[in-house]
Amino acid sequence: MTMADQLFWTADIGGSKILLMLIDGKQSVLFRKRIETPVRPAPGALAELLKKEISTAENEIILPAGGKVAKMGISMAGFVDFRSGLVHQSPNLEWHSPVPLADLIAEATGLEILLENDANAAVIGEVCYGAGRGFKDVIYVTVSTGIGGGLFLNGKLYRGSSGFAGEIGHVKPFGKNRGCKCGGENCLETWASGSAIACHGADLLEQGENGAEIKTAEDVFALADSGNTVAQSIIHFAADNIGIGLSNLVNILNPACLVLGGGIAFNREDFMARVSRKVYENAIRPAVKITRLKILKAELEPEAGIWGMYALLSGQAD
Repeated sequence: MTMADQLFWTADIGGSKILLMLIDGKQSVLFRKRIETPVRPAPGALAELLKKEISTAENEIILPAGGKVAKMGISMAGFVDFRSGLVHQSPNLEWHSPVPLADLIAEATGLEILLENDANAAVIGEVCYGAGRGFKDVIYVTVSTGIGGGLFLNGKLYRGSSGFAGEIGHVKPFGKNRGCKCGGENCLETWASGSAIACHGADLLEQGENGAEIKTAEDVFALADSGNTVAQSIIHFAADNIGIGLSNLVNILNPACLVLGGGIAFNREDFMARVSRKVYENAIRPAVKITRLKILKAELEPEAGIWGMYALLSGQAD
């Protein structure tokens, strides 16, 4: 079978949505669907959901002559062992003990499964097809429901000894006491992610626009846009501390490029600008000026993880 004949299922499993795509060997998208992530999904039920969606899609679309699906790549938030397909923990899905997710999905679908952390997959996607093209040292950061990071260093994905490198959302810059879903306390994610912005908004603001209850980060942003100074302070606090956290990574790893993605960073130019300003203010001067550090908006949102998995499945990255 030639590369052009190969078909790859890919999925990005997030805390609020699942993006499912079928891509051929020529990088053409044959199927795309966004699915709402069930609340606190049982691992087996999640595997069955993917099986159902894939089966329904394959009955509805006309596959290319000679085309065959043999593999599926899945990116997801959490502490993922890409070698074994084990999810040790996924705070956003409220999984707090190891789950053999790759095996469960393989059994349900009959496909060979490659499982990877979502930010790791996203940095591969951006390096191969997006904002990170041409750079050998790239840090990708996603600010969405949570905060995650992927490291591409010296021309390769850097996973660390167990696959857990790049977890910027769980650095601990604060002395205040706030529990994190990872089991720790005072993580950056508990103060600056989309869910944290929503939580702080609900705590500090009486109501959203038109008297509505504050439930999401978007509600807080809407109030900030209308001039509410408390909402603005919540957002500025989040952006400033993400920027400071990233400046620490810049000082340690000396990347040529930072790529910012995720629903919060990607959709809000003002938020991204404030994060960038804090990085430049707090990173050591040589890391900014001599390296000529670039801070770029992700180009593949919301599909960076999908395209990273495609690159891994098709052999364009390792």
